[in-house]
Amino acid sequence: MNFGPLSKSGGERRLNVAITRAKYNVKLVGSIMPTDIDIDRISSDGPKLLRAYIDFAINGAESLGREVTELDVTEYDSPFEEAVYKFLDRKGYKVATQVGCSGYRIDMAVKHPTLSGVYVLGIECDGATYHSARTARERDRLRQEVLENMGWKIYRIWSTDWIKDPVTEGAHLIAAINDAIANYDDSMSNEASNEAREDDSDAEDFVSINRKETSITDYGNPYGFAAALTTDLSALPRNTSGYLDITDCILAYVNNEFPIHYELLCQHLAPLYGNEKATIKVRREVDYGINRLHGKIIRKGDFLFPKGWEKITVRVPNSRKINHISIEELAEAMNTILNTVVGITREGLCVETTRVYGWQRMTKGIGASMNAACDLLVQQGRAQELDGKIVPKES
Repeated sequence: MNFGPLSKSGGERRLNVAITRAKYNVKLVGSIMPTDIDIDRISSDGPKLLRAYIDFAINGAESLGREVTELDVTEYDSPFEEAVYKFLDRKGYKVATQVGCSGYRIDMAVKHPTLSGVYVLGIECDGATYHSARTARERDRLRQEVLENMGWKIYRIWSTDWIKDPVTEGAHLIAAINDAIANYDDSMSNEASNEAREDDSDAEDFVSINRKETSITDYGNPYGFAAALTTDLSALPRNTSGYLDITDCILAYVNNEFPIHYELLCQHLAPLYGNEKATIKVRREVDYGINRLHGKIIRKGDFLFPKGWEKITVRVPNSRKINHISIEELAEAMNTILNTVVGITREGLCVETTRVYGWQRMTKGIGASMNAACDLLVQQGRAQELDGKIVPKES
């Protein structure tokens, strides 16, 4: 595998320069995953470190615990360990010795047959490493706990059992390896499907909208809702150092876009702190600003309102997620629709509101919020259900 200058001598220094010169953050854009870089086919440090860096960018600090090394040459602590290694080698498994992190290393580890750099099973033999442990507690519990906390699945082989019946013990070992490979593949498959479900968690149809490819652009805005807008902070005063006051920024967003979801507010304010995402630091600053604005803004659940607010302005088209839109706003949109459309079912009202916000289908998540908004309208005395229809309640 060739990575250009990174593959040459000193390539790791070039990588170091590339990733340590950013003033605020690094945007990593690529078309490969860490496992696409096969470390078994690489001898130079540059590509290996690039692989580790991509892994860190994707998985964060937890990837550091998975960072493992192995000896460049095969090394055994005992003849028994050598016998196990050669047995696995004859069976066609890829095995490395003295693999692990820091001072906690495994006698040998079996590699995944197709995924580079992935170890599916660590094998502990009761050879020299076993006998060097001071106490049974260190040997049997502490060391294995540390290794397992690093994510290792450990299989222990006892020399006495191996010597007595190598055929049976070998079969048990092969079964453990095959199970580990199968479990790893299943877990990766489940993780991928879970991520797909999360990304499309609102993609399960609740009620289909038959208008083909309906969007607010081609559907229009028949109810005269206000256009979606963004909050401009450029006119806000700055301190002597040229920085904006977080409370001024929060108040501007709340007054302009209420009810605004807390998460959305944090995302809007993250760039003020040099971040693209709402980090812990950003949330801490936003929480501090909200506390300072006590008496000027009201928090209802995850949504923020200015004190003394009256009517909510419905804004479309919509780029917000359904959980970032308050039930109060949805109810306001429904109330406008009810006073325009004559005779509509609850389901029809939910579908119509979904269309107005620009969603092309009403998913379970959207449907639940729409029904909650209908319930709120009824509770507020602004609507009632009669003969299967939901209609404005006459005052």
